[in-house]
Amino acid sequence: MKKMFLPFLVSHFTILISAFAQNPGDTLFNSSIIHNINITFTQPNWWDSLMYYKQYADANNLSTQSMMGNVIIDGTLVDSIGVSLKGNSSFGFPGQKKPIKIKLNEYVSGKKYDGLKTLNLNNNMLDPTMMREKLALDFLNKKGLAAPRCTYARVSYNGQYVGLYKLLEQVDKEFITTHFNNWGGNLFKGDPMGTLNWMGNAPSMYYPNYELHSNSTANDWSDLVNFIDNINNTPPPDFYDTLETNLNTTPMIQQWAARNLFVDLDAYFHAPHNYYLYHNTATNKFEWNTWDVSVSFGFYPMETEDSTEHTSLLAAGGILTQRMLSDTTYKTTYLNTICDYLDYLDTAVMSPIIDSIANRIYPDFAAEPDSNQMFPEQALFWTCDTLTIHTPMGDIPELKKFIVNRRAIVLAELASLPFVCTNAVNEFSETNFDVQVYPNPSNGKFQVTSIKSQISEIEIYNVYGEKIYSMSPAGWGSGGGLHLSLSDKPSGIYFLQIKTGQGVARKKIVISK
Repeated sequence: MKKMFLPFLVSHFTILISAFAQNPGDTLFNSSIIHNINITFTQPNWWDSLMYYKQYADANNLSTQSMMGNVIIDGTLVDSIGVSLKGNSSFGFPGQKKPIKIKLNEYVSGKKYDGLKTLNLNNNMLDPTMMREKLALDFLNKKGLAAPRCTYARVSYNGQYVGLYKLLEQVDKEFITTHFNNWGGNLFKGDPMGTLNWMGNAPSMYYPNYELHSNSTANDWSDLVNFIDNINNTPPPDFYDTLETNLNTTPMIQQWAARNLFVDLDAYFHAPHNYYLYHNTATNKFEWNTWDVSVSFGFYPMETEDSTEHTSLLAAGGILTQRMLSDTTYKTTYLNTICDYLDYLDTAVMSPIIDSIANRIYPDFAAEPDSNQMFPEQALFWTCDTLTIHTPMGDIPELKKFIVNRRAIVLAELASLPFVCTNAVNEFSETNFDVQVYPNPSNGKFQVTSIKSQISEIEIYNVYGEKIYSMSPAGWGSGGGLHLSLSDKPSGIYFLQIKTGQGVARKKIVISK
């Protein structure tokens, strides 16, 4: 159980301390409240200066200079901090609702809030639901993977409300220490085109497309160069063993599976950037870290809703994933992870989450000045439930419909490979659900038995989500059995849904003739 936090302000230069926090950021990100962040400046023409610094940096390929300001977070003042505007396409958001980076220790070394040195405020560019990124990141964090946490904040400048933002964790020393319990190895960001393609032994060849975010004084890139060499130049028979000594592959595969399942096309697996690699000093292996999942669940510039829904599970834009798909062990692990994560890509699971977030954030979204809105506030509910928005930038799919369609398309692709998941998809097990189905696979004839509970309804669905069979076995109590005959159905994967007094569960069944 997580301990409670007691924030307090102890002096002019001290900051919020989470005395009992387990990890940096727990107070901010483990709370369900929408935080209040008020950024204040004493300089005249402060907005013009913020805009000038950002535009000058973009024009000259430089880091954006911060302006000194103060910030009040949930009533706690942190003074003398650095504020800058950030983003690429998101910087084009209307009005003053530009993405923001707050560096708490920019002018006073060691200054933090809730153990964090940096806060990222994202403006939900081209996502009227304002939750695609949060849904994806919450899932990755629930799985214990190295991905930033995400929550919401009401943001003001000098007390004037700007709008509702997503508040995101920075991948930095605090993040790495939390996830890997050490800090000292090299932290690289693959950006803008971190393909992991071999460019030769000279580190300078990699400078344009990777960023070193630690150990900048030493500036030793030999570990990254060696890693890329092994990815590209190891003979196929030795590839698995070599990669296992260089990369912690299991969490990398899990992040790959999630981002492909949720159709995040702005990731290494399609567009080769938006990831970090940390050289873990404890294991001497690289660790894969997710970054920027803002176009998850089917939006990507210039793409149609249909094209993103049909993104192949085997799409692998980078050399690393291409070679891993050529290895039977990695490919099987990856596809089984897809099967496992299909538990989440289901409106039965996600619709209540979507509705809860929408109802929580809508009042603050609706209160934004009209000049700071990309879409009318009603679009939040429209694009959760009923409406795909067609823009010159591409289709923004209605969220729940996309989940239904994507799930069906993924199941169809798995069946066509052919690939039979060796783990569960929304399955019950004998330890927590007293129903058994056997034989499985079978030629179409199955026996269903209930040990304790009475089964009230049985339904069977194909991989497209279409119901092909249903019955209500009235009077069939606990301890009984029932024979199901699906011999007229073609070979493939089906889903048996059973309702008992214990609830509703599904089991994947396979017809093999």
